[in-house]
Amino acid sequence: MASDRKKAKRAKRAKLKAKETRVSRKVVNDDGAETLRMLGEGMVSLLFKLAEAEVISMVEMLKTLMIETGQAEMAYLDDEVDYQVIVLTAYGQRIEGRPEDWMEEPAFLEAYAAAARGVGRSELIEAWQDAHVLED
Repeated sequence: MASDRKKAKRAKRAKLKAKETRVSRKVVNDDGAETLRMLGEGMVSLLFKLAEAEVISMVEMLKTLMIETGQAEMAYLDDEVDYQVIVLTAYGQRIEGRPEDWMEEPAFLEAYAAAARGVGRSELIEAWQDAHVLED
């Protein structure tokens, strides 16, 4: 049987180990929660900007999207278009009465092309078309 001194040492080590585990778990969870919170705030902010710009026109809304989701943050053009699709899907779900396939309508596609030309990003037009051809 272990002496009282050894029992106390083991208990102390176990207590420290448990504390380290709790602290490391808490740090990981906090970082993830903070990242999600920041992403959520950024998305909400972007959706408000899109709504404000759409009051002017669909082209203006898409210009805002293209500027806000610019190529500077994305390594590949396809990634930028994929992110735009995600943002526009979320945006479209928030607008009452907007059909689910609103991004496939000719008026939207014309506005997208006009916006891309307007911000000097004509390469987005072909990337958008390629992304939707692959989905079909």
